[in-house]
Amino acid sequence: MVIILILALEKALDSRADYFDIRLLEVTTTNLEMKNNEVTRAVAGRESGACVRVLYRGAWGFASTPDVREPALKEAADKAARMAKGVSEKVKEKSSLAPVRPSEGTADIPMKKSFLDMGIESKLGLLRSTYDAVKDYDFIASMTAAYKDDYTIEEFMSSEGSHIVTKTPRVFWSLELVGRKDGDIQSVRRRIGNSMGFEAFDGDRHVAVARDCAASLVALLAGKSPPSGIMPVIVDHGLCGVFAHEAVGHASEGDLVATGNSCFEGLLGEQIGSELVTIKDDATIPGLFGSYIYDDEGVKTRPKTLIEDGRLNGFILNRETAARLGMEPNGGARAESYHHRPIVRMSNTYIDRGDATFKEMIEDIKLGVYAKDSRGGQVNTSQGFFQFNAQEAYLIENGEITKPLRDVSLSGKTLDILKLIDMVGNDLVLGHPGICGKGQSVPVGDGGPHVRISKCVVGGR
Repeated sequence: MVIILILALEKALDSRADYFDIRLLEVTTTNLEMKNNEVTRAVAGRESGACVRVLYRGAWGFASTPDVREPALKEAADKAARMAKGVSEKVKEKSSLAPVRPSEGTADIPMKKSFLDMGIESKLGLLRSTYDAVKDYDFIASMTAAYKDDYTIEEFMSSEGSHIVTKTPRVFWSLELVGRKDGDIQSVRRRIGNSMGFEAFDGDRHVAVARDCAASLVALLAGKSPPSGIMPVIVDHGLCGVFAHEAVGHASEGDLVATGNSCFEGLLGEQIGSELVTIKDDATIPGLFGSYIYDDEGVKTRPKTLIEDGRLNGFILNRETAARLGMEPNGGARAESYHHRPIVRMSNTYIDRGDATFKEMIEDIKLGVYAKDSRGGQVNTSQGFFQFNAQEAYLIENGEITKPLRDVSLSGKTLDILKLIDMVGNDLVLGHPGICGKGQSVPVGDGGPHVRISKCVVGGR
């Protein structure tokens, strides 16, 4: 069947493609939401479709279709070929693909407890128990909890001979609590996300996270405005992961490097940070939200060490950027759906463990800030500036955590902060899930240990 389809597309393209590939996807999803004790969304469904990419004389064409039958695929291939031919006459920067060995086989991420076999009511039970965990706290004004699962079957075929079928489950739970005290309103959120089945919630993991979320809200409601200025800052696993993803991961994406939109351009092999800092992007770690086995170009993923002992070591690459930068592809091509072409994306990005304890980090700080998790922010990858808002923070005075703070922001230049990291903890935590947007949305993860920055700009609202 595969050979017949490839031959049919070769005939339809009629020497109008130097390379082509096809992705066929079937995605089964459940999407639930509860506000306080009321179900506000309960949607389940299945979507399927396919897309064809064509490379002709250095130019790409792309077309998608919800119909996976051969006539529709041939029509999509024809559209992609006509697009590539039209663009090839005008494109200045010709695209090419770094060589890879064709892949064949099936790759399944297993589920111990399949959510495909569960009814809506069982999944809603997860949200109801979330509500029950926090409903008796009188300072909580509202609760919004959500659950989503998806099971993706993807079949990839290429004119080079690759044929891969992958099956990937993902679950995602989120909670947002809004609290009110003396006219002040604060909010806190938490997430759980994994590439696995319903076993992600074994031991009522979500209940423990919900109660921790409520405890953080108490601290925020009691918090005071932070001191402003340059001072030592300790960031926790969550905020450490956000820095790894936003400030370093995006700047390490091969398409941004190749187009001059990364502050890391021209620095490969250079010492850009403290020798204590090693940052990785790794889709091979089992169970994490950003994990996968093959990327959307049929390349088997592998661990990528972006920074090793402070030295810029590598980038996240698809086949095109690998060719442009003279490097090997490493499985960094991802697409949101069959409606989208694969582009360079992260997976699970984190700062690796060091050898310091939290006590060692804090004991010699006279005045500083301990910042936890992220409430958003912004990054300029080309200039290397960032600004993050901590979700929760505390004042450090004379080696002790004292008062809770609120509305804490951290800012600086990526290349400066990498050099100013003077302690890296031995308490690595991975698994903070997120949805990364870059014109497309894909599941990612991040994490890290506690990290101390000797000098960082701290600000408030």
